[in-house]
Amino acid sequence: MVQPNEIVNVIHFFDEWTRCIGSGFQKDSLYRHGKFDSCTAQWNDIKISMKAKTTSDPEEAQRLLAQTHYRKNLGSDLTQSPTAGVIWNLKEKPCWDEA
Repeated sequence: MVQPNEIVNVIHFFDEWTRCIGSGFQKDSLYRHGKFDSCTAQWNDIKISMKAKTTSDPEEAQRLLAQTHYRKNLGSDLTQSPTAGVIWNLKEKPCWDEA
């Protein structure tokens, strides 16, 4: 059985928060939306990940992690990228798959 401390990577959520508060991300936010990002969603993700880290039930830890802003909006799903459709268009097939 996997322990919650092996499921939850709090550092990942901390990295997302520090990326958000960084000058590059804030500059992009100001350019795209006309205001600075408060990074509240990323801060809440840190709190959720800490709660998931301290729980003894692996299923509960996974359920908590599924509620994070990162998992709902970003992650590895390019269709959820905040720049898809705004800065660039998502292709149906990558160019290297086309013959």
